[in-house]
Amino acid sequence: MKRIVPILVHHETGEKAQIAGKKNQEYLRYCIAQAKKYNPKVVLFGDSYNREWCDDWHAADDYLSDKWREFYSVFENYSTYPQSWAEGIFKRFFLFLEYMEREGFEECVVLDSDILLYLDVSAYEPLLHCRVAAETPKEQDLSCLPPGNGLQCYTSGGFSYFTREALSEFTDFCIDTYRDHKDLLLTKWEAHQKYGLPGGVCEMSLLHLWIRTLPEGQYLNLLKEDPNHAVFDQSFASSGGYLENQYEFIRCLGIKRLHWENGKPYCYTVKDHRRNDFLMLHFGGETKIFMEGIYKKQRCSLSAKLTTCLVKCRGYLSAVKHGHTGWQQRLKLRHAAR
Repeated sequence: MKRIVPILVHHETGEKAQIAGKKNQEYLRYCIAQAKKYNPKVVLFGDSYNREWCDDWHAADDYLSDKWREFYSVFENYSTYPQSWAEGIFKRFFLFLEYMEREGFEECVVLDSDILLYLDVSAYEPLLHCRVAAETPKEQDLSCLPPGNGLQCYTSGGFSYFTREALSEFTDFCIDTYRDHKDLLLTKWEAHQKYGLPGGVCEMSLLHLWIRTLPEGQYLNLLKEDPNHAVFDQSFASSGGYLENQYEFIRCLGIKRLHWENGKPYCYTVKDHRRNDFLMLHFGGETKIFMEGIYKKQRCSLSAKLTTCLVKCRGYLSAVKHGHTGWQQRLKLRHAAR
């Protein structure tokens, strides 16, 4: 029997739009459709607003488990995110574990709803040799603190792979950490509060701390090149990959400079102009506005470019007016850290 790894997407929209997401966050349509081009099993855990957007749709609330309720009872929000958002970014891991246990799946891929995927995950050989795979950049320091602080604690599960056993262990770790080892989280949160940094502790922090406990060879870092020089995109809105400022970047738009071949994207590294094929693109934040054009025509639409430039110009002018340009803010943070 052919190995089938289900792709699991969690997206509860309500009827409000996200940044650059249009009504009902329609970028989810492109995420699902693109994943289905390459994968036979794409499952959406959503709400009544996206019931028709995936033929394998489930109400997210139907998979709330006792384990999720146990986590919810000990969770505290150590971040600048709204409470509902801070809870929700953990919720999907518990939903997916419950689904796997009910349906008998031994492995899965977690996919954020703002990702375009160009890969048959069931046939991707590197996933046969790990228990978990995600995206961990090399640099993990908060820049406002002295080098070596390691408080970024960033491992993205936007595209991630778990065996059922590994996902069970990770959710156990989340419960145990919030219940009995909050000191691991408070150090990071206190730094964010002290220096006025956005973010804080989130599911990426817990995932980062957990993979550090795994024996060597169990974790696959998807930001590193595979044997075919292919990688997974950390963020379309960043020039970084495994290394900072690794890829060519269009600064006026704040996006990677993409090239295309046979309907698939690739990018060149800045340092040595090496080609890296991208197996997925992650449209975080305002770059969601580019998903429709990339999905339909493999290019950024003119309207998305103009809107992005206008927003960036307004933001910069406002920052200048109020004395909060990026270099001024960085100087203030560095001075405060001394």
